[in-house]
Amino acid sequence: MTTIERITTTMHAVPLGAGRGGSGATQVDLVLVTVEDSDGARGLGFTFGLTGGAGAVRHLIDHDLRSVALASELDHWPQTWERMSARTHRLGRGHALAAIGALDIAVHDLQARRQGLPLYRFLGAYADAVEIYGSGRATHQMSDAELVEGAQAYLADGFGAIKLRAGALGLDRDVERVTAVREAVGDSVRIMVDCNERLTLPEALWFAARMADLGVFWLEEPLRSEDVAGHRQLAATGLPIAVGEHLQGRFEFGEYLGRQAASILQPDPPLCGGVTEWRRISAIAETGSAVLSPHFLPELNVHLALAVPNCPLVEHFPLIDDVLADTIAIREGRALPPDRPGHGILFDDEALRRFRI
Repeated sequence: MTTIERITTTMHAVPLGAGRGGSGATQVDLVLVTVEDSDGARGLGFTFGLTGGAGAVRHLIDHDLRSVALASELDHWPQTWERMSARTHRLGRGHALAAIGALDIAVHDLQARRQGLPLYRFLGAYADAVEIYGSGRATHQMSDAELVEGAQAYLADGFGAIKLRAGALGLDRDVERVTAVREAVGDSVRIMVDCNERLTLPEALWFAARMADLGVFWLEEPLRSEDVAGHRQLAATGLPIAVGEHLQGRFEFGEYLGRQAASILQPDPPLCGGVTEWRRISAIAETGSAVLSPHFLPELNVHLALAVPNCPLVEHFPLIDDVLADTIAIREGRALPPDRPGHGILFDDEALRRFRI
């Protein structure tokens, strides 16, 4: 009987440059979790905070969830996941699912390593590569020329889809910027637009019509993520709506599906409950004719995308490249999983030491 014998955590404050998306965050707080079993095998998991709160997640792991997971049987991990969920249920999903997610990723990494398999093959592979879209070369601070340059750089690298940001400069200006990129890349390139929850419903309805005229592939989080009814009105316009980086757990995603408020779901595994909950979200998405396109880290998400039938795209977004020793392999616009056992993510130990809190 193999059991979980040791759980350790560290926290790292990784500074972000100006060219990292549209959230306005200047630092990512990264919580790393190492799980060791009774045979001495180890797995690495993680979660993060962009606007604070990661310290509370680490505290929850160290002072509450550790006692639930320690000495539990590795083969009974789904049962342990549910026990941790029950332990934290009255806290709500926020910090709890992020903490559970970090442990869950570590355990899946450990289990795949024990089998000597890359994570996607341990989970059961549907494919060996997945399309990746360019998301890391567009910010509100860039000029129109810089936006076009970033888009064309992605195309030169073999990407067939790119994402832009909107909502911070005024909608008329945003329409001009998306138009400039569309004219530069042509009609065959898919363009997504992320508003980072910045718009009101009237603004979003007006903007959605302009984006539809420009052939935008999806409009992402135009409203606050809690506003399911508003997103439902937007979805009724016919422009595909994407949500999910701020949603947690299958029930929140299920509400969007049940109300036909989104057709692209973007769960972030370290925040939504880990591999276990991500796969549950994938399953319910199938019942609602929705697809998944996970948020953030492609080095992990490539495995999950390849292990389900309804994840056609992953995001290229270099949020924590400064602490990675190896980044995602991309060939002709498709992300390739590493052949190393587990998730295969390699961190730069010196960078982690430099940014450790």
